[in-house]
Amino acid sequence: MSNQRGTAVLMSLSIVVLLGTLGSTLLMRSLHERQLGSRSAARHQAFFLADGAIDRALLNLRTPDVLTDDITAGTLLSGTFQVDTPAESLGALRWRVTTRGFSQQEERRMEAVVQLTPESVFQYALFGDQVVNVSGNATTDSYDSTLGPYNDDEDSPDYNAGHNGDVGTNGTSAGDVAIGGSIFVDGQVTVGPGADDPESLVTGYDPAFVTGGTDPPSDTQDVVSSDMAMPMPPVVVPSGLTCEDYTVAGNTTVTLPPGTYCYQNLTIQGNGNLTSSGPVTIYVIGELTAQGNSVVGVPNDPSQMLFQMSATAEGTLEQTIQGNNTFYGAIYGPDATFNIQGNATIYGSVMARNVNVSGNADLHYDEALTDETQISGLYGTRLLSWRELAD
Repeated sequence: MSNQRGTAVLMSLSIVVLLGTLGSTLLMRSLHERQLGSRSAARHQAFFLADGAIDRALLNLRTPDVLTDDITAGTLLSGTFQVDTPAESLGALRWRVTTRGFSQQEERRMEAVVQLTPESVFQYALFGDQVVNVSGNATTDSYDSTLGPYNDDEDSPDYNAGHNGDVGTNGTSAGDVAIGGSIFVDGQVTVGPGADDPESLVTGYDPAFVTGGTDPPSDTQDVVSSDMAMPMPPVVVPSGLTCEDYTVAGNTTVTLPPGTYCYQNLTIQGNGNLTSSGPVTIYVIGELTAQGNSVVGVPNDPSQMLFQMSATAEGTLEQTIQGNNTFYGAIYGPDATFNIQGNATIYGSVMARNVNVSGNADLHYDEALTDETQISGLYGTRLLSWRELAD
């Protein structure tokens, strides 16, 4: 009987040991598989972070000569990313960039080759990087100066009017487009990226006064959120240019020869006329003031006169077009506040930090300005190839 009890005890102990061994083995296997799964998930997350960093690199390369607005690293819930700098120029506007993604202890690396294409900064009739404020009355539409002068008579054989009078901002807060008066936009209103309800950012929005860029008008695309912020590269006055005050006296005409000019304060007095005999770029580091009944630019080709407004250490500039005047040209002032007062008519484009319209302005965007790529330092980007780099 005692031998039978001993045998039973030994068998029980053997079973306990066997079960314990199996349990430990299964536990270790489970922990190992969990570690493998966790590492695999981390590697996937690191891959996606490195891949997403390529998109960030594409945004950086839209303004390759401006490094101050580049974002080269970031942290997300799944880990961090890094864009290696500097990017490597391959010539012919091609660049090579490398990126990294980190999740837990895992790192993945990517390499991409990007082709740049010069792009015009003049893509809107009216654009305020931070704010567009309309307290008066205004209308916007478009035309193409290469086809002739603006003509909105649909029965005319020389009809030349379009529906691309877009108004835009990079702002993403309510009131960044504020309409206290009235504005008829024959085009779209575009707000900054990521807006779930773009219309909520436009104070005073009335769908009856925005065509959405279609004929007949469509309320389904009146106000849209941009895919990405519109880059606004800073204006840098070329070295060697002397900048002094200049005034075009009333009842006189000044014709500038082709070239580049710089003025501290530029004033065109009432009934004055500032034009050119060829393409000119005019830098203004103080104030540009076009007074009543003045004419600025080249009527048959607004792209012939391009204004660049440069910020100074004193702060935001005030540029004004006022009175019953006509302006043929393009204005770019990424650090400027531009005020349009009185009954001004503008053929071209106005791009500034802040734009205020308080008069009865007519803005006719010149679609030919989409070919003007000489002054902005802005580029479109196209991904030619990408690959993962070995560990």
